[in-house]
Amino acid sequence: MKAIIKYFFGGVMAIGLLLTSCQNFDSLNENPNDPTPDKIDPIYLLSPVFIRSTLNVDMYQRIHNLYVDTYAQYFANDKYTSNNCVPNNDWSQSYWDAHWAWVADLNEIIRNYQNNSKYTNLVQIARIWRVWVFNRATDLFGDIPYSKACDDSGDAASYDTQKDIYYDMLNELAEASATLNVSGDKVGSGDLIFGGDITKWKLFANSLRLRLAMRMTEVDPNKAKVEAEAAVKADGGLISSIDQDVKIKRKNNYYQVDYGFYNGVSHLFNGGRMTMSYSMQKLLTNLGGIAFPKKTTYKDVPDYCDPRGPIYFNVTSEYNGAAEAYRGRWKGVPAGYTKAVALEPNNAVKNNSRVGVYFVGSTKETDVPFEVNFDRDQTLMYYAEICFLRAEGALRGWNMGDGGSKVDAEVFYNAGIRASMKEVEISDDVINQYITSTMPNLYGTTVPFNDNVTGVHNSQLAKIMTQKYLANFPDNGWEAWADYRRLGLPTLDPFAMPESGYVIEKGATDWKGSLRRLIYPAQEQIVNAVNYNAAVSRLSGGDKTISRMWWDARTSIQE
Repeated sequence: MKAIIKYFFGGVMAIGLLLTSCQNFDSLNENPNDPTPDKIDPIYLLSPVFIRSTLNVDMYQRIHNLYVDTYAQYFANDKYTSNNCVPNNDWSQSYWDAHWAWVADLNEIIRNYQNNSKYTNLVQIARIWRVWVFNRATDLFGDIPYSKACDDSGDAASYDTQKDIYYDMLNELAEASATLNVSGDKVGSGDLIFGGDITKWKLFANSLRLRLAMRMTEVDPNKAKVEAEAAVKADGGLISSIDQDVKIKRKNNYYQVDYGFYNGVSHLFNGGRMTMSYSMQKLLTNLGGIAFPKKTTYKDVPDYCDPRGPIYFNVTSEYNGAAEAYRGRWKGVPAGYTKAVALEPNNAVKNNSRVGVYFVGSTKETDVPFEVNFDRDQTLMYYAEICFLRAEGALRGWNMGDGGSKVDAEVFYNAGIRASMKEVEISDDVINQYITSTMPNLYGTTVPFNDNVTGVHNSQLAKIMTQKYLANFPDNGWEAWADYRRLGLPTLDPFAMPESGYVIEKGATDWKGSLRRLIYPAQEQIVNAVNYNAAVSRLSGGDKTISRMWWDARTSIQE
């Protein structure tokens, strides 16, 4: 690993030197193949990490789309993804290896430039992004190498406990946000997230801190409250509008050629656009009492649907490949089918509702073939999510208001719904009708915050988590899966045909019937055996998908 890190660092710095102005004659005596940190702007290390950790099509498709999004039941698995709850070791290994490469580059930036005032802001950005990278990895596996990871020692790194990782990530975000200086060093266009806008980096750091704090509600509620309230009050504030959504820019991204990444939404279609899950169909059907558009022209759609439903997923038609008998329906497929069952005509991708053309670039459902929108930015954090995080905190009695003032959970809840619908251009009239409708979805959840708040499925917490789940589509299945593991909300059907031993109880609801984590890559048992065995010994069920990580601590079952 150490040799690989040095090779990559040297290679990127050499490229950077070619982009600088002419050197003086003294530089002729320097070794061009061994540049020192003072000879290169570290943005040439940071920009590729932004790209590789978000836009790498293999990592996104396999880990984000085919693991996370299907475990969250945004999508049903099909003939390409029918692992029926069994993680693919090659995919996990690829992600594991790529993750350490990203961390290594971020560590190089922090280690080499943290004492250089010229790069104070850039170093803080690297710290914030390192938290974002580590957070995804620990939420997949649990305990992972952290404090000793890629430390340039050449030694195999021990696994830190997830509790220690979370505590340190929260501290890193607090320190980095406080250190960022809007009047300090400029980062420039190499910042592919905010284009060098330090104010927005403070917003992101504080908002990410709130997200991580909420992850701890069931295992460490006191710490969760302290961190959440501190994030709200932190200098710079939280994301507070749609135009502050955190995105990785794709359009005119000159790195797309150099690094060979698909600059679009290929992750949303796998041999054809991804298919709606039956759980997603049940969540959306009837919710909010809005009439399904053009209902009379279709043969099998609901009378009413959340207005985002037909935007998120299209009605089947000849133009997206549906066989004649299956055209004109808006249907999802139960998650967790075996490959053989997933291939049956009634469950086939082309015969069921797939990701809407709104997200893949076509201007209308009848475009043939549909076009990939290569300019669509990938959203890493929606403003709506922040609204729902604050709504949940306020529901728990925490102070989630600006300036120390108490704000009712319903205020944040309604703001989150409006923000989510504005993301897909739904009108104010429709939103107002939706927020006041008491029509329940197929799980019994309604929209109004104070409507019939009895039972698990229609509690105020269930309402918040249902709306948060829908608002995070399609780019934030990570949060949807994490929330379901943390709270058992929103209500989802159990996986239909899980492989034996990969869920606690086949057909059970909540945490007994779903995956809790990924299995460590098998190679770890060979190259890092001592540390791997120590980490596995801390898992109550061993290195299995049924073992619950530290923050996945709730003992009740949401029936």
